[in-house]
Amino acid sequence: MEIEKFKFWKKDFWKRVWKKIDKDDVLNAAQQNAFDIFKICLYNEDNVRYLNSNNSLKKYIVTKNYITSNSIDTFIVLESGKITIVNHQYRYDIDMPQKTSGIMDKMFDNKVAEDRRNMENEILSNITSSLEIVLTEFKNKLEEKPEKLK
Repeated sequence: MEIEKFKFWKKDFWKRVWKKIDKDDVLNAAQQNAFDIFKICLYNEDNVRYLNSNNSLKKYIVTKNYITSNSIDTFIVLESGKITIVNHQYRYDIDMPQKTSGIMDKMFDNKVAEDRRNMENEILSNITSSLEIVLTEFKNKLEEKPEKLK
């Protein structure tokens, strides 16, 4: 009885150790191509990255040109373990391994956060500049008013 428990524990122990080993995903050719397309489009400044407000698991990459002119272009949709690359001629739905999908999600989230920080900084710098202009205008108006307003 003790020997059987030990064998079971030993077998179970090695399964647990094997699961904890950080194994890299092995991507097939289609998955590697999809990952490369994703990386290129993610960091291309002509593209816009955004999340679906109704479904926070869906993440999109589209060209700025599509947003302004609705021209047909390539879209990338990243959604829980799957990447979809689509335009008016083709559509590829590619299942990605869990670890690679997690990496892609983190890359996307980091890029969106970076875009958001850059936009906030630009907005805040414009506000500071605008406030200085408003302050100058108020000072000029005060200088034009009679002494009792000062």
